[in-house]
Amino acid sequence: MEPNLYEGDVVVIDTADKVMKDGAVYAFNYDGESVIKRLVKERGDWWLFSDNPDQARHRPKGCRSGDCGIIGRVVKRETDHI
Repeated sequence: MEPNLYEGDVVVIDTADKVMKDGAVYAFNYDGESVIKRLVKERGDWWLFSDNPDQARHRPKGCRSGDCGIIGRVVKRETDHI
């Protein structure tokens, strides 16, 4: 999720907030892996996007029928990066 989240950043996740909102950042269980991604709705489908500009390396992942294994919405981050 660089340039918005870096390795070593600390995030607070609201596990009670699993309502899918376009453009919000969530923690997901995606194929058994915990990931933080931005949820985007395009042409009626939900996608998990990385904020990393290298979209060739960090391709959007489909979220079929809204079943993405949402852990919760990221509500805060702490970072040493300025």
